[in-house]
Amino acid sequence: MSSGVKSDKKSRIREAIETVLKAFEDNPEKVALAVFKGNRKPSDNWSFFNRLIMLMNNTEDARGFRQWQKVGRRVKKGAKAFYILAPIRKKVPVKIERKEERMNENVEVEVVEIEETIFVEKLVGFKPVPVFRYEDTEGEPLPEENFSIEIPYEFNGIIEELGLRVETTAFRNYYGTYNIKTKVIKLASPELIVFLHELAHAVDDHLHGIQGGQIQLQEVVAEFSAAVIAYLMGYKIPLGNVKEYIEHYGFTELFKAFARVERVVSFVVERTSRKSVEAVGMPVRKPASQTSGL
Repeated sequence: MSSGVKSDKKSRIREAIETVLKAFEDNPEKVALAVFKGNRKPSDNWSFFNRLIMLMNNTEDARGFRQWQKVGRRVKKGAKAFYILAPIRKKVPVKIERKEERMNENVEVEVVEIEETIFVEKLVGFKPVPVFRYEDTEGEPLPEENFSIEIPYEFNGIIEELGLRVETTAFRNYYGTYNIKTKVIKLASPELIVFLHELAHAVDDHLHGIQGGQIQLQEVVAEFSAAVIAYLMGYKIPLGNVKEYIEHYGFTELFKAFARVERVVSFVVERTSRKSVEAVGMPVRKPASQTSGL
């Protein structure tokens, strides 16, 4: 490999790292968003690090040149790629010692030490891989995901009491939204924690009134309430993701909101009981405005 190629590779890796560091400093909302995955896109298989690079390049869908060709799209002339980092792994020899019982010439069992060489896979570095934003491609429209969501049956009473409607939608910046005007919850993910987060927004709105948009206090109330509701009702959710989400909005906000969280949780728990799960399949519709989103 020439020195010029090595230098170019290093600069791209350094640029990727700097992009992620900038996200942690200036864009906590994108850090939080990178924790979650979308609707079966190639980036769902990427690392958190690479998904964050993608979001920092202002897109929710990025793919390689040939990946776009496979779905009937082509990269626009003059479009510039950005780079994610792919691990480089190699099999390296490792010497190990093991003990084995053998019969000696005196017909006695003895323990002998045997040294063997085995090959194990080891991470030896990273290589930059060019990908292009959806916005920098043209061609066939991507099929919208029309998935089914499983909403536990016990929440139906709350949905009816608050006059809510639950729909699925394609992923567009948020994995879930609650519209304070139309009382519609839209979900772009089948994960239960997303539904509980938006339901908590709706209950918070019913009890206290909330504003549209990403209001720091409201987001902390919704996420922590969702986690507590899931825990009390015996549902398993990724608590690590919840912790990261709240950390990026601030634990100070959480301490301010304990009483508010308690009222939201109590409202839900008092009206629910673990019974059965109802699978609800709904068509994808275009998201409305005036939403509070995850």
